[in-house]
Amino acid sequence: MKAERNYQPIMVILVLIVVGIFLWILLKDWYAARIETARQQESQQWQQRTEVLTQKLTDLEQELQAARGEAPLGGKIAEVFGPPAAEPPAREKLLAADEIERRVKAFFAYLDSRDYVKAYDLPGGVYEEYVLAVDALSAHPPKVAGETESLYEMLKNVSYFFRAMGRQRVQLAADIIKKEPEVMESAMRVFFQWYMGPLETMRGKPSLQTMYACASFLVDTFGGRSYLLRRDAKIRLLSIYYCIQVLDRANDQKFNPNGIDIRPLIATAARDIRSQTGLAYQKQYGAELERLARKYPG
Repeated sequence: MKAERNYQPIMVILVLIVVGIFLWILLKDWYAARIETARQQESQQWQQRTEVLTQKLTDLEQELQAARGEAPLGGKIAEVFGPPAAEPPAREKLLAADEIERRVKAFFAYLDSRDYVKAYDLPGGVYEEYVLAVDALSAHPPKVAGETESLYEMLKNVSYFFRAMGRQRVQLAADIIKKEPEVMESAMRVFFQWYMGPLETMRGKPSLQTMYACASFLVDTFGGRSYLLRRDAKIRLLSIYYCIQVLDRANDQKFNPNGIDIRPLIATAARDIRSQTGLAYQKQYGAELERLARKYPG
């Protein structure tokens, strides 16, 4: 009996050692996976911080150039659209209809010449993809009213452009916005004048109903606002500005089935326009928003 009692502590120690080894074998892979996950998360965080700092550095460089009175983007704009017409900085001088179409065609031709666009191997070029995208948006307008009735409807709206236009066209549009920041402001201005112009010789002009549906989606739904929040500040602000313009024209036609009130949008956009740097047509935007504020008094 005494000998058995002497062996008992040794047996307990051996059992504990065996259990410890077994637990170590079970847990080492789990611990290694946790370490790897933490390492990847930290790497992603540092990458995101680097991208944010890079964007801030770019913004600061542009602000410094603007403060010095430099015009670093003029060369790229002239390359795409031709030399700019002389016009007073505080007046909006609309282009002739045929000149607008010429610039639209020049923009598509410029995009087709870019290497990142060539990588998509588009059979008909960017213009044909654009026309198909407009047709798709016209055939399947987004849902604005009743979006918050269910989580399913909200999730559908978040992925609206992917569902309506297709992943490749959305990716192409995102690449163009990302890689052509120098010309996007002028391109958006030219395209809006084309949409509102009288000529119908080119395919791809969306109807006012289609533009109204997309404008309502962007400014009055969770899905649309989440899309705008993923764009940089300048593109987001210009998008809202042109949405206001579309909604104003729809109001002129007594067409506002979604009941969008643009008065708060006008006030917010006017404030943001005043504080945004690097806008070539900042004074024109401000003057137009002042006109709309008088048209829609609070």
